[in-house]
Amino acid sequence: MSEFLPLTSLLLMASALSVALVVCIRLTRAHARLAASLSVALAEERKAREQLGRDINALIICSGELGERFRHQSAKQKSLVDKINTLSQHIEGTQAVTQAERLMANGLAVEQITQMCALSRGEAALLERWKQRSNAA
Repeated sequence: MSEFLPLTSLLLMASALSVALVVCIRLTRAHARLAASLSVALAEERKAREQLGRDINALIICSGELGERFRHQSAKQKSLVDKINTLSQHIEGTQAVTQAERLMANGLAVEQITQMCALSRGEAALLERWKQRSNAA
């Protein structure tokens, strides 16, 4: 029986080593699958990051173009405001009557002319009578 003891021990050790080897092989395969899965996820993450970088660059370019268009529109608006201010200065005072005469000659209604030239009710009435007199003549 003592002769079988070392053989039994060897068989047990061989069995334990076989089990350990099978476990190691399975762990290695699982590790390989996990590494492949992580590699795919990393590649997708890189693609997403590159796309995000392209999107950000496109937004920066668009923002610059919008800023330029905004500056251009602001300059146009300033020019128009200056023209309106110049016209309103010409309309004030004695030139209001001249402006009203021109507008009336162009066929605008008295109500529109009084609003545009900021005339009072009395001036509007006078303008109305003057228009009627000019039409009668």
